[in-house]
Amino acid sequence: MPNYFLFSLLLIAALSHAICHSILKNNKNPLGILGVTSVFEIIIFIPLVLTVPFPTAYIWILIIVSALLHGLYRLLVIYSYKYGDLSFIYPIARGSSSLFLAIISLIYLTDKISLIGFIAILLVCLGLFLISYADRLKFNYSAFGLGFLTAIMITTYTLVDGIGVRHSENPYTFLYWMLLLNGTPALVASFFFKNNGLRMINKDLVLTGLAFGILAPLAYGLAVWCMQYLPIAYVSSIRETSIIFATVMGLFILKENTASKRIGPSIFVVIGISLLYFQI
Repeated sequence: MPNYFLFSLLLIAALSHAICHSILKNNKNPLGILGVTSVFEIIIFIPLVLTVPFPTAYIWILIIVSALLHGLYRLLVIYSYKYGDLSFIYPIARGSSSLFLAIISLIYLTDKISLIGFIAILLVCLGLFLISYADRLKFNYSAFGLGFLTAIMITTYTLVDGIGVRHSENPYTFLYWMLLLNGTPALVASFFFKNNGLRMINKDLVLTGLAFGILAPLAYGLAVWCMQYLPIAYVSSIRETSIIFATVMGLFILKENTASKRIGPSIFVVIGISLLYFQI
């Protein structure tokens, strides 16, 4: 698979991911969005799972674990954005997870990461952390803790999904079933709140949920697909170009006052991603 093609797919995934999180941060009913999104994902992927071999028992375990982790992750993201800006929490969550994945890949996985590749990952993480620390006088410890917890969740489900797509006899078997089920925990949760979720459904919520339902599978499905060909740590780090998109959206769309201070450190992310391109 051509490197430039994989790199381009990850950039598309990054942009899609940043748009998704901007939608969640800027909406008064994010749980409702996730509920509609899950329904849309089910409609899309039910026909697709019929085109692939049925998962083995081992792959089913990974699919179920992945669905639970993704569900918890989505709910945690909603909760986190109540306590901090998109341009603060997003870098903490994504930067920490990239660093965790790089270390785990070196110690436990068979993925080969070159010295330059590891330095590139560190540059990406450094840039992400600098973005979050750009407003040190008003450091948000609650948001930092939630972002760090989100990072642990991201690391866990990324490893599970990377293993799943690599060990499945047909990678699309794992991919389609995972994307079909990963929103179901949020869908269930969306029915239990009177002032949030699907009980407050309206036309705008449905349209926003549909847009999210297209972007969310694209954002993560492309990344998981690329894990067949690239080290998981590389995929995770390259996709973190989404932080640049997220910071720009925080500044110009969400009008976050502190977002402008976080654009400068993005240069470290750009340098790291550029180095990674020549390592894949």
